[in-house]
Amino acid sequence: VSTACGVAATVLWSLLLLPQAWKNHRKLSTEGLSLTLILLWHIAGVVGTGYYCLDLSANFYAGLSFTCVGVVSCLVEAQFVIFRKPQALLYVKLLALTLLFIATQLCATSLFYLVFRALSEEVAYALGNFCPSVLFVVAFFPQIWEFVSIRDVQGYSFGVTILDIAGCALNCVYLYAQKDLLDATKEAIPFLAIGFMHLVLIGTALVILGSRKQSNLAESNKSCAEGDLNTGKSDTQDDILV
Repeated sequence: VSTACGVAATVLWSLLLLPQAWKNHRKLSTEGLSLTLILLWHIAGVVGTGYYCLDLSANFYAGLSFTCVGVVSCLVEAQFVIFRKPQALLYVKLLALTLLFIATQLCATSLFYLVFRALSEEVAYALGNFCPSVLFVVAFFPQIWEFVSIRDVQGYSFGVTILDIAGCALNCVYLYAQKDLLDATKEAIPFLAIGFMHLVLIGTALVILGSRKQSNLAESNKSCAEGDLNTGKSDTQDDILV
């Protein structure tokens, strides 16, 4: 069961940004999505992949999921560039730019791999595990600010949130099934933090949607009141004419 949870978590994390890429594709726009969110997750994926490449036999699934997050990040970043304005050969340019970003990612991953190899095992472990976790958590703040600043949540795909929360939950199940309570809790902290930030993101979105609904209702009531007032004035004028 624990192994199945670990594999399922890897699959979900590998697919993490696909709902966002698909949403951008359908809209032909990235409006409402924070570029900083994607960039920070991309950097986290590159750093994590560089570290896990030190021992792929032990970290193959983790390295695979981080690599996939990076590759789809390349696609989303290319969408930010290409979808800014309508242009000819849209998808050809999108593919070319995505491949260019992927090539850049491979170079950056190789660089981090060499850096981690040169560091002591303790320092490499601290940087390779701690930094990506911090980046994944910090990246939520720009997206939350994006929601608040434009008072809209339409640009973000909550399919990302569903996959991420499910992946984090499965990773926690895997850890608690394999290790004792204290060690599992220590290793589960990044997943718990990411899950918490998704709840904050959802809470912010619900507050904004509720506020917009109240605002629309108030405007609708105001329009109805003005319409009734105008109707009353018209009836009064008709009575005077009669």
